[in-house]
Amino acid sequence: MDLLESWIYNVPSAPRQTRTQPLAVLALGMSRSGTESLRRALTILGYNHVYHGFDIPESNPPTWKAWVQLGRRKWGQHESQPLARADFDALMNNCDAVTDQPGALFASELIREYPEALVILNKRDPEAWHRSIRNTFGVTMAGFAYRVLPYFDAQLYWRKRYYVEVLEAAFYGSIARHGQWVYEDHCAKVRGMVPAERLLEWTVQDGWAPLCQFLQKPIPEQEFPSGNIPPATLGRIGAYMDVMLKRARRNLALTLVMLLGVSIAMVAT
Repeated sequence: MDLLESWIYNVPSAPRQTRTQPLAVLALGMSRSGTESLRRALTILGYNHVYHGFDIPESNPPTWKAWVQLGRRKWGQHESQPLARADFDALMNNCDAVTDQPGALFASELIREYPEALVILNKRDPEAWHRSIRNTFGVTMAGFAYRVLPYFDAQLYWRKRYYVEVLEAAFYGSIARHGQWVYEDHCAKVRGMVPAERLLEWTVQDGWAPLCQFLQKPIPEQEFPSGNIPPATLGRIGAYMDVMLKRARRNLALTLVMLLGVSIAMVAT
């Protein structure tokens, strides 16, 4: 597999960089617990860049592979290599706040490596959360585009490896089977690791007041932002996915034509 990944599925590595500003806020609630609303709220409150799952495909180059490599050191074949602050700075050097995955999936490491950061545990009812994440990722992680096409495009391959070796690994191989208890365990671990004075447990329904009090920011006059993803962001990610999928379909077609040609040649001889 190492040979295949270094040859067939080789992609440009994300350049290692040093942190340009302190990481002040870790919002470590799981995806589907108000992460997009919270990202927009933190931006309104003056944080320069809030790292979010969308940063992975929007990075240049995309950082799927880099996060898979960290995932392998946490859950997989390289778990004997502990993760350090420099590993996260290399991928999130330009942010002063974090929300959504992959950050939430590395909550223990981020809490340990950034002890100065304030921690927000954004949460929702566990059963409602489990339904939501199954409806979201259950669709994403299914079908021809997920099961077959990734083997015909390098970036799609690393995107799939991220889902398998980071997201699914965090849920012991199955969000459907293990999602709810892993979610509850995740919340308990965050509570247990963070001193009370550095931790805010928060829901979207709580709005501005407790969030601003915790972060020592004035309450904005505007309404608390919704979780609707901005159309511009959806457009960029959609265009990026279209390019990868078209490339994969082309490579699949070329492979099938080549195999057909070889088969015909073998029969002819």
